[in-house]
Amino acid sequence: MDILPFRPTLLDVPISYFEYDRQRDTFGNVPAQQTTLRRMGMTKFYRPPIEAIRFESDKAIQDTLKKQLPAFTPVAWLYHRRRDTSFAQKIRQQWPLLMGDVDQKDNPRLNMAELKKHLARLPYILLCAYSVRGGLWFITRLPDEQTPETLAAHFRYLQKLFSHKFGVKLDSTKGGNPTDLRFVSYDSDPYVNENATVMVGVYTPPPPKPRTVDYSRSNGEDESKLLTRLVRFTESAGEGERHATLLKASKLAGGFVAAGRMDEQTAIYALETVASEWPTFSKSQKTIRDGIRYGQATPVYPDSSYERETYGRTQPLLSQNILLTAKPPISTLAVSSNTSESFNGEIETSATGSTSKSNDKVVERIEPIVSLIVTSTVDDILSAPPGTIIRPDPTKIETLVVEPQDFDNYPTECDEVNPLNTIPQIKQQSFFEWQRSCPPFNQLGLASLNKQINTNT
Repeated sequence: MDILPFRPTLLDVPISYFEYDRQRDTFGNVPAQQTTLRRMGMTKFYRPPIEAIRFESDKAIQDTLKKQLPAFTPVAWLYHRRRDTSFAQKIRQQWPLLMGDVDQKDNPRLNMAELKKHLARLPYILLCAYSVRGGLWFITRLPDEQTPETLAAHFRYLQKLFSHKFGVKLDSTKGGNPTDLRFVSYDSDPYVNENATVMVGVYTPPPPKPRTVDYSRSNGEDESKLLTRLVRFTESAGEGERHATLLKASKLAGGFVAAGRMDEQTAIYALETVASEWPTFSKSQKTIRDGIRYGQATPVYPDSSYERETYGRTQPLLSQNILLTAKPPISTLAVSSNTSESFNGEIETSATGSTSKSNDKVVERIEPIVSLIVTSTVDDILSAPPGTIIRPDPTKIETLVVEPQDFDNYPTECDEVNPLNTIPQIKQQSFFEWQRSCPPFNQLGLASLNKQINTNT
């Protein structure tokens, strides 16, 4: 019996295998080892924990159990997955493969077993198996000489194909990037096609329509600076603050988008780049899109006080006469009472436009806003409306009258005029003499204080 020689296919090329770093609560940046698609698609080693996850109904417990599983990059062999590095620095070899993922949460009425049978009929499907939570993941054969850019175009085509032809929504967070990770899973009967054909379709979305930017409202901070601030703010989030920080940054980005200061797709890409290094990337993507949608309801324009401090007050161009009809700060008070007459005041304001040759005069009549009541009783005071000025009746006021006899005991020297160049005479007087001469101290009995002291001594 002749033994056929083993001919390796794309199922046997090296790919990267990553283990979960429990201290950092995310996958390691450097692969623990290399593996193959055939090994990852057909392994039964992780069957017990995967079946425990599938039987668990609590999603939070499922997420905790999934951290016990390793992950791999189905379409690339990597050096590392460090942040802020280029694809050329990360990727050792990118294979002509494309990953697709069908989640049950995105397709709640979809029968995964039936879908698996239909996917097995597609000629370009290389591998198809159940995912950890019971969905499906598959690998598609692509033309050779793939790059991250061409992979993204093929992935967009696959999304459009599944959505329009099959009515199936693919997970947008897995497949478009050659460094995307996926958890190892278990399938008792995975579908494998060693002779898969090539899927050549690509899709490039039409360029976005040019948007109108109101540069008069800009404070000089361009889109790149705003993005830098958003990215730095998001990167500064701690372990327990990532979701809240990402939501705040997304809402702010939505406000910038609504104000015409930032492109929406650029903001999404910048925030997703930061969140891609965090666990549960799919949740982060939903947070970004929800936050931007909420933020678009409240556009974020440059602060007016900041704009005045930086550029000064902007003067509008006047093309015609402007009539100033602003309410004046001071108006004439109208007095009303039983004995008083009411009157109104007029305030005149005039203004001239930059191209006007004559002054346009505007007259505004101010209605009475304050009244005056002359009262003599408490009832009149209590019955007065708020804001009323209350004045007592002059006829009821007791007047103090000074009679001439009140000045009989007034010192005559106070009325005499001192002659010129007169030097005032100061009489020396001890403290105790002053006490005895002052009536209040005499009444208090302090005048004898000096005598008592002299007697005792």
